[in-house]
Amino acid sequence: MDIGLSIPIMMSAEEKEQYAKTAKEIGVDSIWIGDNPPINNAFLDIGRLFSSVKDLNFWTGITSPFYYSVEVLFSLSVWFSRNYPKRFGLGLGIGNMGIIDDESIKAQPFSSFKKEIERLFQIIRVRKEQQNEDDFPPLAIGGLGNKMMNLAFETADNFLLNSISVFDLERTMIQLEDSLLSGPKGTNIIPYGMLQIADNTENMSLTLWNIAKDIAKSCSKSILKAHGYSAQMIQKIRNLPWERQYEIPKGEILQIANDFSIIGSKEEIIERLKIFKQYGKDSSINGIVLGWIYSENQWDDLKEIVNFLK
Repeated sequence: MDIGLSIPIMMSAEEKEQYAKTAKEIGVDSIWIGDNPPINNAFLDIGRLFSSVKDLNFWTGITSPFYYSVEVLFSLSVWFSRNYPKRFGLGLGIGNMGIIDDESIKAQPFSSFKKEIERLFQIIRVRKEQQNEDDFPPLAIGGLGNKMMNLAFETADNFLLNSISVFDLERTMIQLEDSLLSGPKGTNIIPYGMLQIADNTENMSLTLWNIAKDIAKSCSKSILKAHGYSAQMIQKIRNLPWERQYEIPKGEILQIANDFSIIGSKEEIIERLKIFKQYGKDSSINGIVLGWIYSENQWDDLKEIVNFLK
């Protein structure tokens, strides 16, 4: 199984280089680099890492067509694909609405995203027809809802599922199986889960909480209900702010962190991943990406988790 690892975007260039080298040493196959202008630029990070780390794959994980023009995304992706064959992948998603100024995009984020994907594939088709060039890299579309899922199944090589819960894995596999009846291109599923190795869940990081919170808020009421949340709990999730919270709440709302991320001791994490590993035997699941909450003294623990997944 291909094991991916996200990289903390606030690290310096030197720290990211060492992080990627250590990840490779413990058996990680790919590094997924988030894009959040102007804090960091995934393509600059990837360019530096390609020049210093050998035999490791790199993905934007994820970037957005609303951060760049589609033409720029296409050109950068083809350049990496041609210069580092089979080592680069483009991960796309709607992105952070907080840094997008266009009100029409904010009003209809999915429709706007779908139009950009259609424009991207139009450029790919024209290049192939007019220049006989077919060197665009593998594409992953990230999301959790049915619309993004179906768009990925129709157009992308991979669907980066923003959850590793049993319910979401089963829902995605059923949806993919149903879509095969209409003949899509054979999309793989890559579950993504934030991960924190901690003996006590009271030590939950703000980063893990905020990402899990935003994933839960992005779910439809029907998905949250299917996860087992009561109407009262769903309303509490709906009332959570999109803005970054600087204090972790207490009480039952913390259930969403356990549902949409992985937190616990190394032993508890491996126990939970046993269920995922059973699903990983399905040919449509192409790997897993771990959004590890970085702690330098936990590389050995992460290595055991990676070895278990292998």
